Amino acid sequence: MSILSDGDIQEALGRGDMDIEPFSEEALTPNGYDLAIAEVLLPDTGHRFSEGVAMVPPMTRFRVSTRERVRLGPALAAQLWLRTTWARRGVLAAFGKIDAGFDGTLTFAAFNTSMDALEVTIGETFAQLVVESMSGSAEAVYAQRSGNYQDQRGVTMAREGEMEGEMEADAGDDIEGHAPLLVAPCIEEGCNECCLETEMPLTRTDVERLAGLGHDPAAFTLVGDGFTFLTNVEGRCYFLDPGGRCSVYQDRPEGCRLYPLVLTDDMADFRLDHLCPHRAVVQPEEGHRTTLLQLLDLIARERQ
Repeated sequence: MSILSDGDIQEALGRGDMDIEPFSEEALTPNGYDLAIAEVLLPDTGHRFSEGVAMVPPMTRFRVSTRERVRLGPALAAQLWLRTTWARRGVLAAFGKIDAGFDGTLTFAAFNTSMDALEVTIGETFAQLVVESMSGSAEAVYAQRSGNYQDQRGVTMAREGEMEGEMEADAGDDIEGHAPLLVAPCIEEGCNECCLETEMPLTRTDVERLAGLGHDPAAFTLVGDGFTFLTNVEGRCYFLDPGGRCSVYQDRPEGCRLYPLVLTDDMADFRLDHLCPHRAVVQPEEGHRTTLLQLLDLIARERQ
């Protein structure tokens, strides 16, 4: 695939290979197009904003719909990227690919990781559209493959039949079952660095699952600033056995399953924890980042 330049995008629009409506030449970037906010939804309260300023409380999920309707022809696909202005303000967002043949406005799942309220002004640019030229036309375009969100308008929540990893992955849904395992060689190497002086937050499901194994929550949990954490005993995780192994490894907390993937210090992106000795061989996928975003959202909503 090759990325379309600003000139390429204008030529593709002129040929009818794609549409951006409304289109503004001022929104073009050297290698993409900036999409603006038309609507904001706070799913926890149901409040919608289509004008003025939406105030997103601290540690709260929200949804953004684009002003622009985007249509891609059968030989074009696109990436979506959060504008760095929002990342610097503590916003995390779940993005993906726009499939060949898609037609509609776009809905983004986002999360305010800041401890301050976030002002989201209707009409501001939110994400960059990066258009890619495929090696050939798709045999069956988006509407023929799944088409769950074809012709959508405004903020659109997850629809029945949506699969993990599609463009509209909802970063606010509760995690069902276990988080996808982020493979690290800790067991093979006998490493337990992340189990020393741990600050691992727990969800209610984590606590219930571990309590179901016969462990007393009063012994393995510690509440601080409204969040529930794993307890350390003499600088070691409560569940680290004398041999240096996790005694509940198969049922360990969801945050442990995703480690060493963590938030950056400014809470604007993800990184591999520099304390992990094996981070160089760990390869997180986009699904791990999306699930960590879901987990952070769940922990914030469960805050006491």
